[in-house]
Amino acid sequence: MKADREVFGALLESFVFSEVLKLMTASDLRLAPCHFRDQQMHEVDIVLERDDGMIVGIEVKAAATAKSGDFAGLRTLAEACKERFAQGVVLYDSTDLVPFGDRLAAAPLSSLWG
Repeated sequence: MKADREVFGALLESFVFSEVLKLMTASDLRLAPCHFRDQQMHEVDIVLERDDGMIVGIEVKAAATAKSGDFAGLRTLAEACKERFAQGVVLYDSTDLVPFGDRLAAAPLSSLWG
C-alpha cells in the first residue's frame, strides 16, 4: 500500500510539473523551472524563477490534509533565497486554501486550472 502511494505521489508530481509547464507557455512572465534540494535533503518539487530573480516554490502532496511538516522544503528555500522568495505553495487534494505563515499556503490541486 505504501509503495502504491509513493508511485502515485511521483506520478502526481510529474503531472503537476507538466501542467505548470503548460501554464508557463500561456503566461507573459518569463519563468525558469527547476528543482531544489539542499545538503540535508530538504527539497521542493518545483521552483519557478522569474527573470527578475523572484522565486516561487511549489510542493506537491498526494494527501487530503496539509501539515506544517509539508512546508519544510519551502521554508528552507525561503531562507536560502531571502528577499527573492515570493511565495511557497503546497498543492494538495482538498478544496481549502489554508495559510501556513508568511508567504506560505496550502492550496487545492484544482487551483492550477482556475
